[in-house]
Amino acid sequence: MTFTWAARGSRWAAAAAVALALWASAAPTLVYPVYAAQWHLTTAVTTTVFAAYPVALIATLLLLGGLAETVGNRAAILAGLGFLGLGGLTFLLAPNLALLLVGRALMGVGVGLSLGPATSVIAAAGSDDDRDRTGAVTAGASAVGLITALLVGGATVQFSTNPLHAGYGVLLAGVVVAVVAAWFLRRRPRTAVRRWRPRPLAAPRHRRPFLAGALGVSAAYALGAIFLGIGAQFARDTVRSDDAFVNGVVLALSAAAIGATALVAGRLREPVALRLGAAAALAAQGLMLVAGTTHSMPLLVAYSLVGGAGYSLLFSGGVTLVTRSASPEHRAATTSSAYLVAYLVQAAVALAVGRLATGYGLQVALVVGSAVVAALALAAVLTVRTRAVIPEAAAPEALPTRTETPSHTLMKASS
Repeated sequence: MTFTWAARGSRWAAAAAVALALWASAAPTLVYPVYAAQWHLTTAVTTTVFAAYPVALIATLLLLGGLAETVGNRAAILAGLGFLGLGGLTFLLAPNLALLLVGRALMGVGVGLSLGPATSVIAAAGSDDDRDRTGAVTAGASAVGLITALLVGGATVQFSTNPLHAGYGVLLAGVVVAVVAAWFLRRRPRTAVRRWRPRPLAAPRHRRPFLAGALGVSAAYALGAIFLGIGAQFARDTVRSDDAFVNGVVLALSAAAIGATALVAGRLREPVALRLGAAAALAAQGLMLVAGTTHSMPLLVAYSLVGGAGYSLLFSGGVTLVTRSASPEHRAATTSSAYLVAYLVQAAVALAVGRLATGYGLQVALVVGSAVVAALALAAVLTVRTRAVIPEAAAPEALPTRTETPSHTLMKASS
C-alpha cells in the first residue's frame, strides 16, 4: 500500500480527533478533588460524574454506533467533536453538580460518535511499510490527549484564580483545532450516502481475535477508570501531596509512558503485546497499593510509568486485533462494538471503586479494582492465540461481509 500525503494527512486529522476525545475524557481529573472540597462531594459522587461519561457513550454506541457507515467517517467525527465542544462549554459554565453530569454526558456522546470512525480512518490510512500500526497510532494519540488534559488541569487548578472552570476554556480551543483538521478529511460521495436508521453494532466473522482485542481494550479502560476516576484524590489524600500541578505531572507521566510504549507496541505481534501489557498492569496495581500504604511519591511515580506502559500494550494489541478482524466497510461499526464493551467495563469499575472508596476507603477500592484489571487482562491473554491472529492471506479485505452486516449480528455485552 502506497502511503500518500493525503493518507498521511487523514491519519493525522483522525489522530487529532482521538487525542481530543481523550483530553475531554480526562479534563476534570485534577478538578475532582476541588469539586469535592468546595461542593462537599463524596468520592462516590465524583466517580458518578466520571461514570456519566461512559454511560452516555454506551447509549450513543448502541443507538448510533453504525452512523459512520451511513454518513461517512468525516461527518461522524465532526458531529462528535461538536458534542465534545458542548460538553466543554457546559463544564466551563457549570455552577452545580447537575450541570457536571450533563457536561460529562455530552462528552460521552461526542466520544461515542467520533472515536470509532477516527480509529477506522487511522486503520484505512495504512503506512509506508505496510505494517498495521493502528493500535500504536491510536494509543499515541490517546497519550497526547491525556498528557494535555492532566498538565492543563494541574496547572489551572494550582495557579488559576478560577480552578473549577479555567481548564475547560483551553479544551474548547483544542476542539476548534480538531474541527479544522477533521474538516479536510475526505468526504463521502453523495451516491454513497444511505438513509440512516438505528442498527445493532457489528460483530465480525473472526470472533476469537475480536473477543481477545475487546478484552484487552477493556482491561486498559478498567485501568484508566482507576487512574482517571480516583488518581488525583489518591495522590492528595493517600500519598498526601497537596500540590495539584505536581500531581498532574505525576499522572501525566503515565500518559507519556503510553505514548513512548506505543512506539514499541506497533512492532510487536498482538499476542505478545497483550501478554506484556497484562504483566505491566498487574505490576502497576501492586505499586499503587504499596504507594498508598507507605505514602510514597516515588512509588506513585513508578506506578504511573509502569501503568502507562501496561495500558498502552493492552490497548494497542487489543485495538489492532479488533480492526484486523473486520472487513473495511464494517470496520467503524466493529471498532465501536469493541469500544462499547470497554466502556461498559469502565463505567462499572468507576462506580464500584467510588462506592467502595466512600464506604471502606481508597485502599479497599484499589484492591477490588486491581482484581478486575487482572481478570480482564488474563482473559485477553488466554483468549488470544498466535493461530487466532488473522493471517495475511485472510486479511479483513478478503473476508466475507455477509456475516458482518450490523443488522445480522449484535455484539452482546454486559458488565
